[in-house]
Amino acid sequence: MWLFQRMGERLARPAGWMQRIFQQSPPAFRRGAAMLVDAAIVVESFAVALLFRFAGNVDPAFWSMFWPFAIFAALAFVLLLNESGVYRSILRYTGIYQGVRVASATAIAAGGLFIADFAVGPYGLRIMAFNPIPLGVILMGSVLAFVQLVAVRLYPRVFYEMSLREVGRQTRAAIVGTEEAGVALAGHIWRSATMETQVVGFISDSREEVGRHIEGAPVLGVVEDLEGLITRHGIDQVIVAKPQASREEMDWIWRTSTQTSAEVKVMPDLGEFLAEGTIKLRELQIEDLLGREPVDIDLDALSGYINGKRVLVTGASGSIGKELSRQISRLGPARLILLDRDESGLYYLNQELRREDFYDTEVFVGDVTIHERVSFVFERFRPQLVFHAAAYKHVPMMELQATEAITNNVFGTSNIARAAGAYGASKFINVSTDKAVNPVNVMGATKRVSEMLVKEIAGEYPETVYASVRFGNVLGSRGSVVPTFKQQIEAGGPVTVTHPEMIRYFMTIPEAVSLILQAGAMADAYGTYVLEMGRPVRITDLARKMIEIMGAPNIHIKFIGLRPGEKLKEELFEEGEERRQTDHPMVFRLVSENMSPSEDPALSELVDTMVFHAKSQEAGRSLELLRRAVPNFAAADLPETRQEGLNYPPKW
Repeated sequence: MWLFQRMGERLARPAGWMQRIFQQSPPAFRRGAAMLVDAAIVVESFAVALLFRFAGNVDPAFWSMFWPFAIFAALAFVLLLNESGVYRSILRYTGIYQGVRVASATAIAAGGLFIADFAVGPYGLRIMAFNPIPLGVILMGSVLAFVQLVAVRLYPRVFYEMSLREVGRQTRAAIVGTEEAGVALAGHIWRSATMETQVVGFISDSREEVGRHIEGAPVLGVVEDLEGLITRHGIDQVIVAKPQASREEMDWIWRTSTQTSAEVKVMPDLGEFLAEGTIKLRELQIEDLLGREPVDIDLDALSGYINGKRVLVTGASGSIGKELSRQISRLGPARLILLDRDESGLYYLNQELRREDFYDTEVFVGDVTIHERVSFVFERFRPQLVFHAAAYKHVPMMELQATEAITNNVFGTSNIARAAGAYGASKFINVSTDKAVNPVNVMGATKRVSEMLVKEIAGEYPETVYASVRFGNVLGSRGSVVPTFKQQIEAGGPVTVTHPEMIRYFMTIPEAVSLILQAGAMADAYGTYVLEMGRPVRITDLARKMIEIMGAPNIHIKFIGLRPGEKLKEELFEEGEERRQTDHPMVFRLVSENMSPSEDPALSELVDTMVFHAKSQEAGRSLELLRRAVPNFAAADLPETRQEGLNYPPKW
């Protein structure tokens, strides 16, 4: 390696010296020098071709006619190269496009010279008894000129990249993935002078690729051999460039790398690189290791029902609402109306969408519980699609604020759902939760009532398709366990877990939102949809894994007991609800004995009375009515779980 570095340094010196001289010269001087070099290459190429044609024994008569021809040919080549824009390019970035320009200029020049030489000869206009220059010399000389014209342009790039590859790069990295993302990453690293990373090689899924080279770097081996490859090649950093990598594979790469003291980085989506022109590697995140497969989305179906439509998102500044707004903005809506009471959140979301060149937004600061404001929004914009994500979701907080939970989650849903029908929206999608199933907390019970209301309102407005979508916990949302654990670890611990057997289903916010949109696309009549949440995750295991990822082995876990309204395991459907497969493998429709929308006037009267008492701050009376509306809502039968002294370092 020392020898290669010394060679790289020596080769880089003359290239760097010439580059500095050219950079300090005026543009006109640099362009003129390049033209002179190209002219000399053309003359030399035809001279070599002539010598080759006559085996070095050229008749003086041909030489006398050759020089005027060579000067004319050089002028023709240079003029055509200039016209093609070759002299305006930066040499160290020479690529295929530059080569195509040189090829087109060479072909036109060669064609013109060939026709002119043929025309003056005995088979053309017969101006001369023989062709001034043998036709084979023109063809061979043009080929030689093209090869050398491209080579002289590749020289600065080759030595520029060689100098970058071998000099001053301290971090030895291996890229996991040999497809488009990995190749793009390697090329970006080689061409970035500021990066201190040297690509030692690639790690593939296929043993057939081992030994081959990509971007000048070898395929070292397969993922199963990662531990030995890290040790053998002295790899400091493993970069995962596989968007399709399963979470099990990510977990294997992470554990193997950390055992050998290699750092793990993850390449973001290739589309981000194509959009921004740069690749920002990120740290491994807990979301990468939670055992979920990537979500496959039918973009054609989503575009078909969102493109050109006016779309309203309530709760737009919340975790789900924000991501809904992002994804919808990329599907070409005619108008995106953002409604939320959080004016700061709306402002920052609107600025973010503008940075992504989406300007068709209407920002409305408003409360879903204020009928007049909701009516104003619908009257003004007549949204065709409504995604209702506005809700209070924090379980322990809502146990203490029951009247607000009822007012916002129940009355707010009723307000938006009825306005959607009254103003002719084609679809209304209610974002619900797994906590609405057999609820043991106020938040879950209010969301269950909101589902029941949506079902009832669907019967009142048959022209509007109503649906509810249930899913479990999302990673990274405000108040979720992951940012809480992260803050506790950064603060030095302990990490607080409610119960050793606490189990939850997790998905990332983008995954959940993509599937909400997918369910909305397939909804053609009233229905409740549930999302495939994957395998359940023990919260204790999640805490241990986060402690390990963040490199804090001395942090302790402390069990504090279940909080008000919590249960050990969440469910996605109740007894009597059957889960039916849809066209998407991760979206299911619930089928129960009574599929048609409810027309029971007792529910509306009960909800109206409940909301009245909630607005009057009569918590006891409103909770009593909430239990009547949701008969299976009861306080959880919680085991004794508070174990104050039980804290221990995680076991690996």
